[in-house]
Amino acid sequence: MNFPGIVSPYNEDLLRGLSGHSVAVRVQDPADAAAAAACARQSGSRLVCVLIESDSPLSEIELPEDSRGIPLALAVPSAGRFRSFAGRLKHLRQFNLRVYLSCSRPENILSLRILSSVGIHGCAVIERGVKHWEEIADLMTYAMLERAHHASIEPFTFIADNYDPFSHIDWAFFYFDDPKSFLHLDIEGRVALSREDLAKERFVARNLCEIADPDQFPPIQEWLRRRREYFVGLHPCASCAGWKLCLGKYETSRGPECSAFFIEMIEVARRFKALRARNGEAQIWQP
Repeated sequence: MNFPGIVSPYNEDLLRGLSGHSVAVRVQDPADAAAAAACARQSGSRLVCVLIESDSPLSEIELPEDSRGIPLALAVPSAGRFRSFAGRLKHLRQFNLRVYLSCSRPENILSLRILSSVGIHGCAVIERGVKHWEEIADLMTYAMLERAHHASIEPFTFIADNYDPFSHIDWAFFYFDDPKSFLHLDIEGRVALSREDLAKERFVARNLCEIADPDQFPPIQEWLRRRREYFVGLHPCASCAGWKLCLGKYETSRGPECSAFFIEMIEVARRFKALRARNGEAQIWQP
């Protein structure tokens, strides 16, 4: 296992200690994005993105010109009024931007589709306990099979591109919630395995120096072991035909709707692959 990327708050002292790491820098104010990106790069880190976590809807967000070209993950509670930013669509499309919206709100599911149709890339945040499976399934089908030009909607675009009938796909890294891909720091440099653990101050190390080898770090190994236990303990999720895409992420939502959604996603991904092959769209190898 390579060393996971680091999700770090924007703090110059903290970032200086992350030289050589892949880093996603958290900010709340879009005006801080360029400075946060510059600080990470000057520290010798590889910038993954600047994660802007705002309490304002997209319609009220002003992205400064100095953040153009910087990879931005913009997490907002809603898109807001479409007519409020319709005149700024051309401007927004000039940024290296992905808008994150929670699928716990049905209006956000529709907003992701609208944004995609006008060229704004999005990410559907499907949280544990989600109830709107039918609406999310419609969004997933649009993201994978709609032939009219539209921007990507993750994680569906990634799943469509990487679906393999003989393997599982883990897409939690889009949410920065996979400790194989990302670890989280607080302002003191303490390490958590996920955003939820960070919010609840469940730390696994006082600093990154305590994690010499992620492959041998007990908390990460315990996280991997819990996934294997689905099979050892004959957990109901392990017998679900949608397991290869869910991987137990939605155990708390377990039921016919959850299972039907992931089974349908597998079928839609198969159809996407068949369409691509029929249209002669060759896939180039990736490392």
